[in-house]
Amino acid sequence: VAKIYLLGSTLQQQRTESVFMTDAPGCRHASHYWLLVLVDKECGGNNNAVQDKIENTCRPVVPVTVIILDRAQFYNWLNEGHPFACRVANIAVVLHDVTNTPAVVAASTNEDRTNASRAYCMLGINRVSEFIAGADLYRLRQQHKMAAFMLHQAAEQALLTIFKKGTGLHLSSHNIHKLLRYCALVNYKIPAIFPAGNETSERLLRLLQKAYIDARYKEDFTISGTDLISITEKVKMLQEILLQTK
Repeated sequence: VAKIYLLGSTLQQQRTESVFMTDAPGCRHASHYWLLVLVDKECGGNNNAVQDKIENTCRPVVPVTVIILDRAQFYNWLNEGHPFACRVANIAVVLHDVTNTPAVVAASTNEDRTNASRAYCMLGINRVSEFIAGADLYRLRQQHKMAAFMLHQAAEQALLTIFKKGTGLHLSSHNIHKLLRYCALVNYKIPAIFPAGNETSERLLRLLQKAYIDARYKEDFTISGTDLISITEKVKMLQEILLQTK
């Protein structure tokens, strides 16, 4: 690990009042952090393994969501005016730095990247719409497995596009759990779609995640029409958020 930036945090507030205690102080604490970790290629190139190790190590103290990037690539992006890299270098707090390398930020944002981001957003909106339409059609035909797979693809595309639009950074992941955590960085409504601690919501999220592989390749994967409708409603919430980002 060469450098760590603090990208954000979730703050929770607690205050107790009663008829016997009206002047109790309130307190706040951080319940989640988002970090950008820059690594050198010498770490082996397996960014997912590095991410999992950092997140698992921190979890007993406080949950974190980590984005792993190659340090050399990040500095190249700074020189090119990449919107994500420039915003991080200008605003984010540095928590750890063994490089002592000053961040040289380009004077202006790269317009080509900005235009490409807009085009990516429009493509994502179209894909989400088509995947949802496909899911509805498969559900009407009682092909629940394929409907579930289509819903996974719609959720994945919506989240990837929301994150790209909000940060300028392109992610490549099929993991809905991770994408939801990433997107909470750019839209406060995201965590409420699959709220943590809600048994029904967590079960639906597990079904949606499993649909990416199991719906296509495992004979024992099943999902009810009722669950499909519930998941569809949640995916359409993601679609609505995406449309609001145009």
